[in-house]
Amino acid sequence: LLARLQNTEVTEIMSTALESLVQGEIMQIKTGEEDLLDMMTYLRKSYHKTASLICDACKSAAMLGGYAADSEEAMAAEEYGYHLGLAYQIIDDVLDFTGASDVLGKPALADVSLGLSTAPVLFASETIPELRPMIKRKFKQDGDVEKTLKYVLDSDGVDRARSLALFHAQRAVNAICRLPE
Repeated sequence: LLARLQNTEVTEIMSTALESLVQGEIMQIKTGEEDLLDMMTYLRKSYHKTASLICDACKSAAMLGGYAADSEEAMAAEEYGYHLGLAYQIIDDVLDFTGASDVLGKPALADVSLGLSTAPVLFASETIPELRPMIKRKFKQDGDVEKTLKYVLDSDGVDRARSLALFHAQRAVNAICRLPE
C-alpha cells in the first residue's frame, strides 16, 4: 500500500514506525526489575509501541500534503502525533482501571494481568510502597492484580496519569496550532 504512494521518503518514515513498534515490544520483554518502576521507561515504551505510529503517520500526511520533511509544518505535525500518541496511551492505561470491559473492548485490568506496569500503577507506587514488589514480579502472585486495583484506586495514581495525559494533549494542541489553516 505504501509503495503505491510512490513517495520514498514517506515509505521510509512509515517503515520506521514498524521498526519502533518492534523495539517497543522488545523493551517490554527485556525490561529489568528496576526499570519496571521507572516512568521514563514506561514513556519510552509507550512512544515505541503507540505514539511512534501516530507521530510518523502525521509527519507523512504533512509530507503528502506537499511539505518538506524538515519544514516547520512537518515538524509540527510530527510533534502533534507524538503528544497525541502519548496522551492516547496514557488514557488507555487509565481506562484499564476505570472503564468497563464491554466499553473497552478488552478485559479490565488487562495490562496488569499481562504483567505490565502503566502510568496509574507507577504513580500509585510512589506513595504506596507495597506496590513496588508486585510491579517487580509483574503481578504474578495470587491476589496481586486485585491488590493493585485497590491500591491504584485508593491513591492519586489515576488522577496523576490523567494530568500527564492532559499535559500531552495540550502539547498536541499547541503543535497543531502551528499548522496553517
